[in-house]
Amino acid sequence: MPETLSPAGGGFLLEPGDPLRTFSPEDFTAEQRLIGQTAEEFLRNTVLPQVPRIEQGDHALMHRLMQQAGTLGLLGADVPEVYGGLGLPQTTTALIAEKLNPQQSFALTHEAHTVIATLPLLFFGTHEQKQRYLPRLASGEWIASFALSEAGSGSDALALQTRAVLSPDGTHYRLTGEKMWITNAAFAQLFTVFARVDDRVTAFLVERDFPGVSFGKEEHKLGMHGTSTRRVILDNVPVPVENALEVGKGHYAALCALNLGRFKLEAGTVGGLKYLLEVCTTYAQQRRTFGKPIAQHGLIQHKLATLCAQTFALESMIYRLAQDLDSVLAPIVPDAPDAPAHYHRAAEEFAIECNIVKVLGSEAYSHAADEAIQIHGGYGYTEEFPVARAWRDQRLLRIGEGANEIVRIAIVNQILRRDRAGRLTVRDAGQKAAQALASTTLPASPLYADALDVIRGLAEDVRQLALLLLFQATEQPGTDLQEMQEIAGAIADVICAAYALQSVHLRCQKLRTREHPRYPVALLAGQVVAQDCARAAHTAAGYALDSLSELVDTIDWWNEPFTGLSALLDRLDRFDESPLRLRRELTAHVLERGGYPL
Repeated sequence: MPETLSPAGGGFLLEPGDPLRTFSPEDFTAEQRLIGQTAEEFLRNTVLPQVPRIEQGDHALMHRLMQQAGTLGLLGADVPEVYGGLGLPQTTTALIAEKLNPQQSFALTHEAHTVIATLPLLFFGTHEQKQRYLPRLASGEWIASFALSEAGSGSDALALQTRAVLSPDGTHYRLTGEKMWITNAAFAQLFTVFARVDDRVTAFLVERDFPGVSFGKEEHKLGMHGTSTRRVILDNVPVPVENALEVGKGHYAALCALNLGRFKLEAGTVGGLKYLLEVCTTYAQQRRTFGKPIAQHGLIQHKLATLCAQTFALESMIYRLAQDLDSVLAPIVPDAPDAPAHYHRAAEEFAIECNIVKVLGSEAYSHAADEAIQIHGGYGYTEEFPVARAWRDQRLLRIGEGANEIVRIAIVNQILRRDRAGRLTVRDAGQKAAQALASTTLPASPLYADALDVIRGLAEDVRQLALLLLFQATEQPGTDLQEMQEIAGAIADVICAAYALQSVHLRCQKLRTREHPRYPVALLAGQVVAQDCARAAHTAAGYALDSLSELVDTIDWWNEPFTGLSALLDRLDRFDESPLRLRRELTAHVLERGGYPL
């Protein structure tokens, strides 16, 4: 592994990126598409016919479905070949997650096993531990579970109280505590349990049959009815010292697994969004009101176009991020003695981007599921159509693996922490941007060469806006973004918009360069994304600046950096292209395709 990982996580704030080096779904190989097809066919032919039983909480069935997925290789995609898996790249494992999502209970069961329960072992386990357990997890012989949360430590996960005490003879630890919201608890054979050794958070590999392990009743949840969610009770459980990951490094294992978990959940969301768009398109073409299909009504077309644009934006971000993750994970030798150190660095490198897609993906899914019910009207409010289940199931994603409020704060904190360490010079870039604005008069309506140039220009303006806000908010005396969460959250929204817009522009630019037949539709979707992201950034930045003015009385709002910032904001609220025309043209492609047209 190189001493400095490249490209650096968070680097999108400092440079626009290279479209020809950015992965997008159009780059899938025939082999990758075949793997995606295998996952999709398994879902449609084996999982979806069992939805009634899944929804009734038939956990024995879910266990069998997971074992069947294991025989197809769908549980071993992230496990290296040396440990009995397939060792597939993140671009392919993201595609598997996408294809499995339309049955969200199965998708969550799959993600909990393959990502957050398995990766701590892969990343931080010893060679002997990996040899003992990973082949069983890859094949589906054993199902795994991630046991971190407790009644008093949800998003504040490292406030856990479970204790591990080393025995006098040094042969085992005794674990005592209670874990909450544990997915796969009904049938998992291996639990990655986090506990405190003295005051050092440590991960332990706890087998189901260890004495003292017991379980609470199934939680009665709003959604995800097919997942098993129970408390795991640890009553003086003896765990061999050989089953402890490195003592005191448990917080790294938890956070690195959650980074990849957020990425994989939102890779699944891409599939969920496509499924909802397909269902809504079919219904809108069949349902007639006032003498014509509702697909011909303007407000329904607006919803379909927005759904399509949100899907395009998230898909562009996810596969760009997947390639970035591959760039740091692929060179690691998984059975090397120093593999844990390299895995730690690699899994942490793109934490900012993983958090961004978590926020944008889960909130896009919430919006899409709600709009799907609205498009279906009264039918959408019944269990007769699948959108009610989708609405119930997706709601977890804004809470699970870090509540979005906490994740927004983490985005800003991670960026500023890297700035202080000299890894990501965002404040210096923000200062230079402020100085440049002070010496330049921005045209209110810049001239663009064409529609793609509009997307590029807005992406660059939002990126500059994010840098300016990070600089100005941290320059003011008495400001502490850790305490001023409202301001930090608003700045995070601008950062998220910058990443989304840049990812969309890179994908569209590459498609045009290659004269790809999908480029015209991608350009339409990209323009809708650009307008929506620019408006979102404008609103969030306005909130952050207004809040700063209320809290900090030393800001001179008439000085040159702030007048330049205001001019930049004005540019984000003016569009040459008609939003109505763009959405109607994009909807025409959606209706022609019967769903997602890209």
